Amino acid sequence: MTSPLKSWIRAALMGAVLVAAPAEPAWSAAPLAKDVPARVTQIGFEDCELFQVRAKVMEVRPERGTFVVAEREICEMDVFTGNGRLQTVYHDLAGQPDSKRQYRAGQYLFVKGYLLPAGNVAAIEVREIEKPKEARVRYKPIANQAKASRRSAGGAGAQEP
Repeated sequence: MTSPLKSWIRAALMGAVLVAAPAEPAWSAAPLAKDVPARVTQIGFEDCELFQVRAKVMEVRPERGTFVVAEREICEMDVFTGNGRLQTVYHDLAGQPDSKRQYRAGQYLFVKGYLLPAGNVAAIEVREIEKPKEARVRYKPIANQAKASRRSAGGAGAQEP
């Protein structure tokens, strides 16, 4: 016969195993838009906002033909309107028109388009850009730190007008 302590320990371990291994993951790595096509062919301009960003490609989704920039999935656009046809235009690093190409994660792009209600972006223009230069903060040491602190704080060494 087993002791009540051993039975309790077994039950606690089984409960811990069930709690530690959930049936579904708590979150997905990068949620995909389920009902959103990778190529936008119809758009309601009154429901959209203009979108423009210079940022790094975070993720490439070759199975959909899209990529992620600034946490937004960028889709190709091919829309017929009353004024004509709106298509995504691609530019290379020199600014010359280019055909669609496979971008890679870490590459910097300028993307201009429409932010759709679903959260993705219908791109009008995609342009390769150079990596932005970081603004450097120049550090200039002060020759006499005590003298500078008196001057800025209005201390005993500050002159009266």
